[in-house]
Amino acid sequence: MDTLVIGLDGGEWEVIAPLIERGELPHLARIKAEGVSGPLQSITPPVSPPAWNSIQTGTNPGKHGIYDFSTFDEDYSRRSVNSADRSVEPFWTVMNDEGVKTGLFKVPFTYPPDDVDGFMVTGFPTPNIVDDHATPAPVADRVGPVEDLFEDWSLQQAGDYEAFLEDLIQVAERQTDLFLELLQDYETDFSMTVYDGSDRVQHFFWKYFDESHPRYTSDSPLTGAIEEYYRTVDRGIGRILDIINDDCDVIVISDHGFGPLSSDIYVDEWLVDEGFLSRRSELSGGKAVDDVLATTLKAGWRAVKHADLDTAVRSLLPASWFQRGKNLQDDSHRDIIWDETQVFFGTLSGQALFVNLEEGFNRGTVPQNQYDEVVSEVRRSLLSLQHPETGKELVEEVIRSDEAFDGWRVEQAPDLIVRTVPDHTLKGGRSDTLVQPSAQNDHDRSGDHRTNGIFLAAGPSFSSGSIEGASVLDIAPTLLYLQGSPIPQSIDGSVLTEALDNDLLDKREIRTTAQYGQSDNSGRQWSDDEEAELEKRLSDMGYLD
Repeated sequence: MDTLVIGLDGGEWEVIAPLIERGELPHLARIKAEGVSGPLQSITPPVSPPAWNSIQTGTNPGKHGIYDFSTFDEDYSRRSVNSADRSVEPFWTVMNDEGVKTGLFKVPFTYPPDDVDGFMVTGFPTPNIVDDHATPAPVADRVGPVEDLFEDWSLQQAGDYEAFLEDLIQVAERQTDLFLELLQDYETDFSMTVYDGSDRVQHFFWKYFDESHPRYTSDSPLTGAIEEYYRTVDRGIGRILDIINDDCDVIVISDHGFGPLSSDIYVDEWLVDEGFLSRRSELSGGKAVDDVLATTLKAGWRAVKHADLDTAVRSLLPASWFQRGKNLQDDSHRDIIWDETQVFFGTLSGQALFVNLEEGFNRGTVPQNQYDEVVSEVRRSLLSLQHPETGKELVEEVIRSDEAFDGWRVEQAPDLIVRTVPDHTLKGGRSDTLVQPSAQNDHDRSGDHRTNGIFLAAGPSFSSGSIEGASVLDIAPTLLYLQGSPIPQSIDGSVLTEALDNDLLDKREIRTTAQYGQSDNSGRQWSDDEEAELEKRLSDMGYLD
């Protein structure tokens, strides 16, 4: 094998650096000491769907077309995205066309799988109910069902965080076992695996790690949870390093970083107060009719999940029932009066606002000639938004889509990307106050994404020392260069020449090709059952609030 890439979803230097200092991550420490390292800038906003797709393609979301876990249709319904929605070829397709054999294990946003020369086991989000999550076909039998490859979110929903942590660790250990088996059975030139539990532990356990967090807890059984997960991954990295050849380049990356989260900003309340959004009236108890139904359905979902009756119940009821239940369960858009709304919030993960354009939605209210005026007004008002108690500003930046993105799919982007002040995030739905302590599924959520992730690389192709200015957009062209493959001219990133050995740069030129550009993204879409199951899982994780 020539190149090995290990991903840590949400990998954060603030966690890794002190653990390396204390000698608790010996294998990451070795890569850092022998090679080059530094921050890796994520995409805007720094969330997994656009970031991992930018890593895979070297292009910004304006070209690959993935902005969030889901997209809005003309009727305001949401549809979960998958790899078939990606409109740029990933780097492994270019490699395969050049005769490079590739092995990919749990790389996010790879379902449905590509027909690769090598092997592929798809990553999150892959529906639990599918059986075509790996290629070639025998690999699926080897790795087992999808649900065995990912964490059990019912543990988080039940508030059993000690069991949730143990499950995350067991999933990571099994991932290492299976990846090693596949590496030994399939001869590859390039291989990659991504550990995604690092994202989960930091979302929910950051307050046990960060002494500056307002809800810091030092005497919990979960104190040290984040560190324990990173140590587990480091042991896995060590096992992988033991079986690869000495002249293999090793790269460790993350799609974004992490930091503290203390407060949710209920942006729908602000949109209503400013007259941009209209909702149905509330009941005397402060809840809309659908909120009551949603609460009932949510309790029912959890009861079914905890009783392990999902499959039995699903077999007796049509997928449309589950889809309706899903929409009511967590959809903060259910009580919006669209005919009276100019602007609405997307999702917790996307951190973006959409203009209700007449040309974009079937109940749109904003004509195209008023678009700039509405966007400017929302932007100006948001930048002056203040905490109702402290008077401090809550929003640092509001970015138009045509400022953040460039490419053939910019028109599908949200209209405004919002960057809040540190420790805060936008959230949809109803609230008695604008700002509330951050929570998810009625449980504490104390960590959230940051722009800078991690980059470490060592091997014969790399120099040593530190690197600044690397971006997720630079990963694909750098990997293609390392494999001697041409770099598509449509790519936005650049080869990280400052991280590479001068002898290699002298010997190997950077080749480009016009062969790859905008690709057909009309591949396999979800069935009703797959859509319902996946959106329930995304909702359980809080990404669709």
